[in-house]
Amino acid sequence: MGFATHLGPWLLGTVKETTGTTAGLIRNTGATLATQTTKVSYAGAVFGSATTTQIAVLPAGAHIFNIFIDTLTAFTGSTAANLTIGYTGTTNAYWTTSDITSQGRSTTAPTGVLVNWAGTATTAAPNGQGVGTSDVIVNAYLTPTIANVTAGIVQYTIVYGVANFDGTFYPVSV
Repeated sequence: MGFATHLGPWLLGTVKETTGTTAGLIRNTGATLATQTTKVSYAGAVFGSATTTQIAVLPAGAHIFNIFIDTLTAFTGSTAANLTIGYTGTTNAYWTTSDITSQGRSTTAPTGVLVNWAGTATTAAPNGQGVGTSDVIVNAYLTPTIANVTAGIVQYTIVYGVANFDGTFYPVSV
């Protein structure tokens, strides 16, 4: 398996431009999804103090479709650890507070405030949460609520579509 970088949306399909109304002649291209995964050990996280961890950097225009939070090693020490996911200034932009101390996948869905292209708060869009017109550093903010954490490993996976900087997945005009 190899790795490669690619700028902008990578469109897949056989028909780029629409001619008529017949399948096979109508544009059928779509953007591919990408993921970024980060594994974090929270051993040593301090009771009552937020631990900030960079978990991804998403390109301008990306749309977040899902966030998977898997606690691979259950937390010990603290019996509760509250998590939010967002960025500096808006810590719950992509994930509102949930407890992730137990081993397994979190059943909480990504929710919360999304920032639209003008930089104002709005509700989540049906095509995913947009990150805006510039790259966004995505952080996880974890706060142990009972005691210091002695063990706990969490894996974060963000699924997103790479779009143009303005959020479109294909040129406006063909």
